[in-house]
Amino acid sequence: MGSIQKTFPAPPNTSGRSRPKLLWINCRLLHPLIGGDRLRTYHMLRLLKQDFEITYLCPTTPDDSPDAAGKAGEYCDHLIAVPHRFSRRGSLEFVWGALKNSLWGELPYMAQRYVSPGISSWITQNAGGHSFDLIVSDYLVSWVHLKHLQTPPHTPVVAFQHNVESLIWRRHAAAAKNPLKRWIFQRETQLTEKMESDCAASVAGQVTVSPDETQYFQGERGMPNVLGDVPTGVDAEYFQPSAQPNPHTVAFLGSMDWEANCQAVRTFLRECFPAIRAEFPDAKFLIIGRNPPTDLKELASQDSSIVVTGTVPDVRPHLAQASVMILPLQVGGGTRIKVFEALAAGLAVVSTSVGVEGLPVTHGEQALIVDTMPAFTEATLSLLRQPEHARKLGQEGRRLVEENFSWQAASQKFKMLCEPLTRQQSQPIAAQIQR
Repeated sequence: MGSIQKTFPAPPNTSGRSRPKLLWINCRLLHPLIGGDRLRTYHMLRLLKQDFEITYLCPTTPDDSPDAAGKAGEYCDHLIAVPHRFSRRGSLEFVWGALKNSLWGELPYMAQRYVSPGISSWITQNAGGHSFDLIVSDYLVSWVHLKHLQTPPHTPVVAFQHNVESLIWRRHAAAAKNPLKRWIFQRETQLTEKMESDCAASVAGQVTVSPDETQYFQGERGMPNVLGDVPTGVDAEYFQPSAQPNPHTVAFLGSMDWEANCQAVRTFLRECFPAIRAEFPDAKFLIIGRNPPTDLKELASQDSSIVVTGTVPDVRPHLAQASVMILPLQVGGGTRIKVFEALAAGLAVVSTSVGVEGLPVTHGEQALIVDTMPAFTEATLSLLRQPEHARKLGQEGRRLVEENFSWQAASQKFKMLCEPLTRQQSQPIAAQIQR
């Protein structure tokens, strides 16, 4: 399979000025639009395309949707998709690769898997000099393509950090009961922390997705080049409150090929849902998200009170069935768009602190926030017992996103943070970083 190179029709130019050239390096094509991280990047680029001429560079695999490359014109002017092969998660090759990388690797395994001579070669040949006005490395793993260049580009580079990846790995390590998995996660934490520091020392600026993550990078990690954070957006017209939710139905929304989400769902099923079923025998639990693991699909096939949807073209009909959204996350980070989608859909939310970390959600106003599973069970039951209370929480959550969060605001904030860098050459600031 050869590289995919496409140029799409440019949007109408109403300003009369040429658009600055932006190279956006990502780890995947964006369609299908499943998962908060894909939605964030898609909506931001769709709007940034009005102001920037965007070249989108990423790996492509045989698993990509057949129409994913053609739809890229919705968010970029030029697409460069380079063939790449990933070992499948959970396969013997994947597990052996993770173990081997923990023993001898210099990069975290999550990043090592993305090393692509083809992408690095394209950057060397096409992004030297002043071909672009700005380069964005979307996710920490995308910076691996810049890290391996013999000569760094002259163009300023901004790292868009969707997560504090090292904190997520640290939490995985703390939660792991298997000693080998714990050791691998601890090693991944160490390698990821080093990569985050190396990335910070080499780029002109960094952008995060929450004030808490900005504070962490600046305060605890001593990184002075964090430009700020970009708020999560949501389409409040697209998501509307349900007229007739099922009174005893709770839902979880999130990608089910992410271990943190699987862990959260399993914990809720084991420690909370039995008590809910005992009080409400007709209760249902909807697990909405792509690529659910086999054990959850088998459980749903044996228990009609548990529904595992897998990938769905539209989450709204499933959200409309629920009266409560639960987020029992113990490990997490990043976009958390599912919280804003739930709020926009008028759902009452029960979450751990991790589930809403970095979001302007207040306990008792837009959500119930509790951190032990007994308290989580009781909070969920309280909303099922008092649908009027659940409705009021949902109304306040809906008001919050309507008044404060939109994709237009997110894209404009990103543009405001990065635009000054397009007028200067990036300078390494390694001496300023506290290593």
